[in-house]
Amino acid sequence: MNRILIVGGVVSALALSACSSDVNSPATLQLSANDSLQAVSLSASDATAEDVDVMSAAEASIDGSATAPTPTYDRFQTGLGASMSTTAAVGDSIRFAFWSFAGSCTYSSATARFTCPDVVKNGLTLSRSAAFTDASGTAMSHYNDTTTATANFQITVSGVHPTMLGADTISRKRNMTTTGLLGHETTRTWNGTGTRSDGGYAQDTAKVRTYHTSDTVTFSSVVVKLPRSQNPWPLSGTITRQISGTGGVVAGTTTRTFSVTKTVTITFNGTRLVPMMVGNVAFTLDLYTGKAVKG
Repeated sequence: MNRILIVGGVVSALALSACSSDVNSPATLQLSANDSLQAVSLSASDATAEDVDVMSAAEASIDGSATAPTPTYDRFQTGLGASMSTTAAVGDSIRFAFWSFAGSCTYSSATARFTCPDVVKNGLTLSRSAAFTDASGTAMSHYNDTTTATANFQITVSGVHPTMLGADTISRKRNMTTTGLLGHETTRTWNGTGTRSDGGYAQDTAKVRTYHTSDTVTFSSVVVKLPRSQNPWPLSGTITRQISGTGGVVAGTTTRTFSVTKTVTITFNGTRLVPMMVGNVAFTLDLYTGKAVKG
């Protein structure tokens, strides 16, 4: 899992799910509390699966194996360039477009960071940078598999992504740091923060659906095991999302809207199926598909 969705489409589910109880007659168009609960679940599920893929993509850029006798680490230096495709490979999440950290990233002593070329795909622009430090906190201009202590990744995805029925406007940022890199380690720990602001619309012959969501996210002591190719799912730790959103549906002259604010907490357990609490309601999230079921 060294590639990731740069996404559109799935987020529109927030608006679509918010209309699950509507029917073709505008006069009977209704929204329920369960609709908004499902909307938040869909939004958080997709974003969390993407977060796990981000960690996997970043991991693949520095260390593919904890035990390889001749490590091929530091793909920032190999000149491979950013990887992007629209076809999922075996082991990838079920997604639409994928990216990875790779070569062609250049180091600046002024910023003490590697900056990678922007990638543009399906209306979205992906920007990435990374920084390495040793045990004393001194910046490193080259990743070293034994002396690098921390790696920080900053990632932004923004733009307008067309969908089959409309468009999604996306702005997502992550600032994530992995620690515990010294020596030939068997685990690493991720912490960090992120923000997300997505909006858009979908239109068919009967209705127009709109949505806007924003959230702040905190990554707390997310432990992953190496090699990642054999251990794709985090062992422990949490991702907490503070999600707020609005949505609506217009059918003829009838309009229904909803707003919602929820705290979502995902707790990792080493498997692809993890518990997710949306407020006080329990869900089970499949990190592979990015979908959750209630209960």
